[in-house]
Order: sequence, then structure tokens, then C-alpha cells
Amino acid sequence: MRLQDKVTIITGAGGGMGRVAARMFAAEGARVVVAEYGEEAGEETAALVRAAGGEASFIKVDVSKEADARAMVQHAVATFGRLDCLYNNAGIMPEADHSVTDTDPDTWDAVMAVNVRGVYLGCKFAVPAMIEGGGGSIINIASFVAILGCSVPQDAYTASKGA
Repeated sequence: MRLQDKVTIITGAGGGMGRVAARMFAAEGARVVVAEYGEEAGEETAALVRAAGGEASFIKVDVSKEADARAMVQHAVATFGRLDCLYNNAGIMPEADHSVTDTDPDTWDAVMAVNVRGVYLGCKFAVPAMIEGGGGSIINIASFVAILGCSVPQDAYTASKGA
């Protein structure tokens, strides 16, 4: 088990790639903090990890909020004793995200807040915890659209993934 007893936070772990990552990390021995905005989805992921024999704890987090990012890291350390890995996966792609010519500023700002600021805030609080614990790893998930663009206008999402 490559991650035996490592402690990892996975943001956006309530579904999709985040849920897959949470289950895979746990299968490799990691203790997983399921950091998710949707309570029901986050609790479900944590329950799936535990049902498969892993260790998981859920915390409701809006990664775009500094207080939530701080609390997420504090939760990991308080629950499992340290932090070894941050898997920045949380992201949004709202329906109102279109071309720059017709995407409203609130939609643009919301995407940037979660997809870009959320990565920054996670790192801001995880790095000191990792240094205190002797090191760690940060994995920032992007998208192929960061390099290739998208066939349909989702310009805020595309720009955020490039960032």
C-alpha cells in the first residue's frame, strides 16, 4: 500500500474524479479527508470509503472561502494528526459560463473563486501543516481545456483551468 497511513485532503470529493480519488487513495492506505461543499455527497463518499475498509472523515468546505480552507486543514490535523497530501480537485463549471461576450461577471468571478482561489487557499494552509510534519505532496487537478480550449464556449472554466 503506497499511501499507508498518509493523510490526504481531497477537495471536491463528493463526486466525479474527486470521489474516485478518495476511494483510490483510501485503497492505497491513506486516511482521507473528504472536503466537499455538498453535505450529502461528501457524507456519501466518506461512507463509501469506510464501507470498503478505509478511513475517511467528511468536512463541508467552500474552497473559495479562507476560513473554510483553514478549517479544512485544521480538521485533517485534528482528526488524523498531520497532513501529507492535498489533492486540489474542487471545481465548478456553471451553465451560465459561455463566451466572454455573454458570460456575466458574477459567473466569471464564481468560477475563478472556486477553481483558482480555492487552489491558492488550500495551498496557503496546507503548506505550513506539511512543513511542520516534515513534507508532503500537493496535486493540483486541471483539465485538457487548459491547453486545447473547449469546443463549446466555457471561457471562465477554460481560463480557470489554464490558471
